[in-house]
Amino acid sequence: MIKFFRKIRQRLLTENKIRKYLLYAIGEIVLVVIGILIALQINNWNGENKKEALMITNIKSIAEDIQTDIYDIQKTNRSLHKQVVAANYIIPILESENRVITDSLKFIMDFNSFTTTPIISERSNTWNYLNSSGIVSEFPDSRLLKLLQDYYKNYNDVVTNFTNSGNPVRLELRKLKYELFSDTEHRKFFPTSSPKVPNIEVYNTIFEDSRVLPLCRFIGSTANYFESSFNSVQSKAETILDYTDEKYK
Repeated sequence: MIKFFRKIRQRLLTENKIRKYLLYAIGEIVLVVIGILIALQINNWNGENKKEALMITNIKSIAEDIQTDIYDIQKTNRSLHKQVVAANYIIPILESENRVITDSLKFIMDFNSFTTTPIISERSNTWNYLNSSGIVSEFPDSRLLKLLQDYYKNYNDVVTNFTNSGNPVRLELRKLKYELFSDTEHRKFFPTSSPKVPNIEVYNTIFEDSRVLPLCRFIGSTANYFESSFNSVQSKAETILDYTDEKYK
């Protein structure tokens, strides 16, 4: 192709057709410019395609992170719900005058469940990366962006609040439990796969220590509150997964 154009130029110059040569030269320049513009356009198009493909990959990665969040939330809520049920059984007994226990093993196992401290570990997820790198400013889906911003704010607020206000009291009761019961009695119901009813002294100690009832009330109340809060977070997570599954299959 280059030889072809060179021959045309040489023929025009040989025949002294300057005007036609100039027109030809201009035409050739125009063709070169058009070629460059086309190449730039193709390059830009390829760049946009790569950027879009990367963003879709990030969105799918976020969806995977949120699915893991849901597993953690469900695990946490199973513990919290168990504490809600335990509170409904134990606290009325602790507050009563007679303190009649109809099921000794259930009472001690429910009491022990109050010391469970669900922990949701912080992860370095895709959303954190997009925010720290500034890529989130180029997010192409405004609706999904709003859903994610709302979800992660709610998620972080609930997890932080639970970690700072919910778990410390559970840890306090756990520490108190080891103070109140002898190791021999404690091992009858925890940790073991076949729990047994401890001696009556264990139950008397629970009733007589003034620190127990306020801690149980607090744990029961926060379990109910945070179970509801985590359910709300999970609902938002599921909305995002439904949206991404439909739009970015």
